[in-house]
Amino acid sequence: MKAIIGLDFGDFVVKGFRIMESQFESIGKDKLWLTPPSYRDMGGRYHPIYFMPDKELWEKLEVKIYEEYYKQKEEQTKKQFGLKDEDI
Repeated sequence: MKAIIGLDFGDFVVKGFRIMESQFESIGKDKLWLTPPSYRDMGGRYHPIYFMPDKELWEKLEVKIYEEYYKQKEEQTKKQFGLKDEDI
């Protein structure tokens, strides 16, 4: 797992989206997979808590999430190694 995120939609926040490694190509630079929050039933099956039936809207949301993920990843790397923008 690469990240657990929450999305702020103004009047409400949905937490529990996960960015995980995948074996398949994705929208981002890496092989990542975005999955919405879900719960596991007594039979071991997972059921989504958040569902977006409009696939085009979901893809736009994915792009925004991946953009923010890479931005935060870069910021974390800078902080970890004590780098500034002019050092890169």
